Amino acid sequence: MMSTPILTTSHYGVVRFGDLAVEAVVLEDGTRGYVQRQLATAIGLHESRRGSQLKTLLSDVAPGAAEVLQENACSIRLPSGQTTAFFPAGVISEVASGVIDAALEGRLHRKRQHLVPNCQRILKALAKSGEVALIDEATGYQYHRAPDALQALISRLLRERVASWERRFTPDYYRALFRLFGWHYQGHQQNPPAVIGQITLRWVYDVIMPREIIEEIRSRKRLSDKAHQWLSEGGLALLEKQIHAVTMIARSSMTYRDFDTRCATAFGSQPLQMTLFIGALEGGQ
Repeated sequence: MMSTPILTTSHYGVVRFGDLAVEAVVLEDGTRGYVQRQLATAIGLHESRRGSQLKTLLSDVAPGAAEVLQENACSIRLPSGQTTAFFPAGVISEVASGVIDAALEGRLHRKRQHLVPNCQRILKALAKSGEVALIDEATGYQYHRAPDALQALISRLLRERVASWERRFTPDYYRALFRLFGWHYQGHQQNPPAVIGQITLRWVYDVIMPREIIEEIRSRKRLSDKAHQWLSEGGLALLEKQIHAVTMIARSSMTYRDFDTRCATAFGSQPLQMTLFIGALEGGQ
């Protein structure tokens, strides 16, 4: 059996997901991640069997994350000299979302229900700052990272030229949102009300894309372009997952207020201007 490689950290700090603290590291090649045992504890797994519990949880609610963890399995040496297992950045949101999705769908075992509040805290923190920003600020890597780091992120999430239009937001997505306002969705020929576009921006794009990426899309797109036509395959994968999550929350919500509260719990708090917009809309009905 091949031994797990031991990698050296170049930067170290503590990331806070609300009141949850997790040791974070940046490896010498710029790879970001966490001390695996602490991340497992932050999610809510018990101390005694965190490693096995984490692998089982990932297999059940976030199989993609389980594959990433397996592919990137390694140990890291902390500044203290201690050696510990590494958990790569980039998939914790998938794990937290998977737990919450399973709870909303009634698939989460009762013994795992206690994981939901912690996963909500993690998603709130990620929605506000973004995972890379949280780790870089905690470890001090923001002062040492390569100047083209943003360009590398843009290259990963965006395509160089606008793609031909394909439907990304399904009729199910619009039906679920329209229902919250008592409206009847009449098909793709119908131009959705402005509030639907604002909800899409807030709970879909703003959740999955850093602010710099949103601004880059705006600078590139023509009036006739849709934002998703500029997304790469990686960006589209994030988009489709978020559309699915928002659709499921909308379907299980009784009213727009209920939906809004659920989204705010899962993804972060909503801007004041959206509250005012919705208040004016409902006041006019």
